[in-house]
Amino acid sequence: MDARFEQEVLELLTPKIKSVLRQTDWQNRKDLEQELILMVLSTIKRKEFKQLPSFFELMDKEENM
Repeated sequence: MDARFEQEVLELLTPKIKSVLRQTDWQNRKDLEQELILMVLSTIKRKEFKQLPSFFELMDKEENM
């Protein structure tokens, strides 16, 4: 993975990370933010992504509900 991809992922996740951090004490927010970013980056580097369903798989699932 290149650094640009990692940066784009972090930029997309930053609002959610900030939102989650509001649930913690302000004293711990910076440390927790760094830990979350490290977790995201390590997951990207290990390429541990869930297999996303295709459009047709989603449609089949919706029909079966």
